[in-house]
Amino acid sequence: MNVPWLDKSSINEKASTLLKTYSLMLGHGVLPPIPVEKIIEKGLGLSLSFEDLEDKLGVKDVLGAIYLRSGKICINEKLLRGGSEGRIIFTCAHEAGHWVLHRSRIDEATRKGQISDAIICRTVNTKERIEWQADYFAACLLMPEHDIRKAFDTVCCEDVLVLENIRGCIGSSGLYIEPCVMNWHFIADAVREAGGFSNVSKHAMIIRMQELGMLVNMTGTPVGWNNPDR
Repeated sequence: MNVPWLDKSSINEKASTLLKTYSLMLGHGVLPPIPVEKIIEKGLGLSLSFEDLEDKLGVKDVLGAIYLRSGKICINEKLLRGGSEGRIIFTCAHEAGHWVLHRSRIDEATRKGQISDAIICRTVNTKERIEWQADYFAACLLMPEHDIRKAFDTVCCEDVLVLENIRGCIGSSGLYIEPCVMNWHFIADAVREAGGFSNVSKHAMIIRMQELGMLVNMTGTPVGWNNPDR
């Protein structure tokens, strides 16, 4: 489905507004780990369930679905079997992003009979604009910039961490991890721990750090699970 173009700042603002609204509801601020399941149910007033979506929908590689008329978010229960908490939580936040960003657009298309009232999220569709927007919303919701920068400042002395080498080594003390592409997971984990982002995957964290310009990779070798040298 085609959706209007949204820049990153607009998506970030909507994620921040949701967090602020939920904070006002609670009467206090919300710190990481961001309780996205509670935000979905109490902040957005939606129901959340885990179902065998591949069997229900008759299609493969389904991560989640959101049903607009019934106000229901469903996550593929297969993610509970062998899937990491980070993947499950990110999928929940992704579906919340569809509700916040695309609800009115989907509702309009539904009334015109162009599509059903459901948004089905599959791995094969991740590059579509509507899916990228929901992914970016999820990153902003789960890893607010202020909290990420605060955690980064705790871990790193530099304003920006520059990766100039693919491989590095552990220092003689065993406590220092050289900043390099091969050690990306140590870097991501250190920031996760410092900021309390226990429900966010290392992969999601390293992507967020790069997107915010806190980590710059000068090597040309991808940072993350797809790194061929890992």
